[in-house]
Amino acid sequence: MLKNADCTLFEKDTYTRHSLPGVYWNDSRGRTVTTNGIQVSDSVIMYVYDDAYVPKNGDIIVKGAADFAFTTTSEQTISASMKLFRAAYPQFAVIKQVNDCRYGGLPHIEVTAR
Repeated sequence: MLKNADCTLFEKDTYTRHSLPGVYWNDSRGRTVTTNGIQVSDSVIMYVYDDAYVPKNGDIIVKGAADFAFTTTSEQTISASMKLFRAAYPQFAVIKQVNDCRYGGLPHIEVTAR
């Protein structure tokens, strides 16, 4: 198993925090200069080996331990909490694709995020 980091995941709708220890995290950040300007091609590929919580599209991930707590009492406070979250964790990513590979000799869940 490839393990090089811990991860914190926040659910899309409830902003519930989940700690995911022992994941493989590959962060690829890139920029390409084109005739129309700069094209950004940032992506994160993560392998999760613990299936206590299966990530979903739209969930937010942060490399390492994040002790942030969203205030979810009203829409305005969620917006304010998100602003504080973005300032505290600028390298966060949003999950775009989840592949369930929990079979064979190396069961894992493959996550792609931007």
